[in-house]
Amino acid sequence: MPEFVLSPNILVVPILISLVIVELVISKAMGRSVYNFQDSITSINIGIMSQFVNATGAVISAFMYAVIEMKYGTFEWDMTNPFTWIFALLLYDFLYYWVHRTGHEVNMFWASHITHHSSDEFNLSTALRQASTGFYFKWIFYMPLAVLGIPVQVFVVVGLIDLLYQVWVHTRLVGRLGWIEYVLVTPSNHRVHHGKNDYCIDKNYGGVFCVWDRMFGTYADERAEEPIVYGLKKKLNSWNPVWSNLHYWVSMFKKAGQQDNWGDKLMCFFAPPAWSPDGNSAPKPLAEMPVTDEIFVEKTPLSIKLSGLMMTIVSAVVLVLYLGTKQQLPGMVQVACAAAAVCTFALVGYFWTQGNRKELER
Repeated sequence: MPEFVLSPNILVVPILISLVIVELVISKAMGRSVYNFQDSITSINIGIMSQFVNATGAVISAFMYAVIEMKYGTFEWDMTNPFTWIFALLLYDFLYYWVHRTGHEVNMFWASHITHHSSDEFNLSTALRQASTGFYFKWIFYMPLAVLGIPVQVFVVVGLIDLLYQVWVHTRLVGRLGWIEYVLVTPSNHRVHHGKNDYCIDKNYGGVFCVWDRMFGTYADERAEEPIVYGLKKKLNSWNPVWSNLHYWVSMFKKAGQQDNWGDKLMCFFAPPAWSPDGNSAPKPLAEMPVTDEIFVEKTPLSIKLSGLMMTIVSAVVLVLYLGTKQQLPGMVQVACAAAAVCTFALVGYFWTQGNRKELER
């Protein structure tokens, strides 16, 4: 029987879920409605599923980084020197900016990142709505750190700092923060990033620092006179965590299959998401998008809500147990565990979505 080993990444799971509950309580006390129950449950389950997958996928990133750093690392860095950590964090965040920007501006990378933007809400549970398909390409962007010889331990820690910092900016309860808006990513400028208003599209990619957006012309301030509408222009209308990860891949491959030549087929993967073979590739304005019925979200049956809550509790416990024992498990067993988690979420998510649609037919 594998021995359970408590590590910092395990503690993150209950802490993040607790923060979601705290924000929910505070929002209720303020008389603000910033949560939809099933949407938030789905976000948390998408996050839990991504941890099953990425706990194994992250090994690829760490392994590739360690190999390149060992063979091609140019400089020696003193891990006791604060400059090493500050420099590594700044460079990591600069590279994250390009990871994130590419995730919006190249279609096959948007197919992965779109999962994070598929919620119609914006709250701390949205921060947990992370893709399960991003590990295959993100590691490549961070190889300059490895070539510079930044130790893999520093790479992992600053990556975790960058990721955890981004949790708190997913909230509507914090307003503008004065001069901080000019330096750091804040809830205000990250709300813009999640908006589907025309002025919000492809803006504010920074992870910790917003200076990169200001340097490269992708920064936009939140507009008080134009309330932000969150989510995708084409709504997902599904509570299935697996479909939220795969729906855009399916449509992208279908679009590629409809093209007559290989050039256009490749453009379906490497061009911006709005690309069209007829040359009309500008993003469609929000005002021209068809109005989508909100009843799918509003009429979720109680049985789906209760099963969603139960699934969240059970899967969170299983995830903690998995993370605490996975280092002692053979690689194929880890892959099998991740596959079992994905299949379970796919099956349960299918019944959640179908149950919701049957409710609408009544």
